[in-house]
Amino acid sequence: MNNWIATEGSPFVIVEQQYAHQWKGQENYNAICSVTDYLGKIYIDNHVLLVMGDEPMATRIVNKDGAILIIRWKYAPDYLTVEKLLENDIVTGAEPIEEVEVKWDSTELVLFDSLSPYCEASVKVFLSLQKTSCIIKTYHYQKDEVSLIIHSIQ
Repeated sequence: MNNWIATEGSPFVIVEQQYAHQWKGQENYNAICSVTDYLGKIYIDNHVLLVMGDEPMATRIVNKDGAILIIRWKYAPDYLTVEKLLENDIVTGAEPIEEVEVKWDSTELVLFDSLSPYCEASVKVFLSLQKTSCIIKTYHYQKDEVSLIIHSIQ
């Protein structure tokens, strides 16, 4: 799948780059098991860690109209169908199913597989926010043969 990433079966997490080394993988893993929503906020050593809950899904990051969209694939016939949807603004007019407010110390974040310690993570995606506080709205796009979870960082 073009530009899509996946984990080894564990959730993706997002943390500030400067604190990512504090993530010890399985040693910290129990802390994220409490997240039952699509996106949850926990604290590791007094720093925010976002957990992409529910089930592991292939994920893609898209910058669109000043927002960072984290697209999570529940199901679709193929990635070209999803790519075509992403050409449009698929969250306009939609009601969020969840909202999480986050205050960071910096604007530089990293997304990675929670299974391993950060230093051993095979996939790392770096994100730059425009400001240190944000609201992340989660949407469930479901139409025809496509179902996506979309986290919009604004």
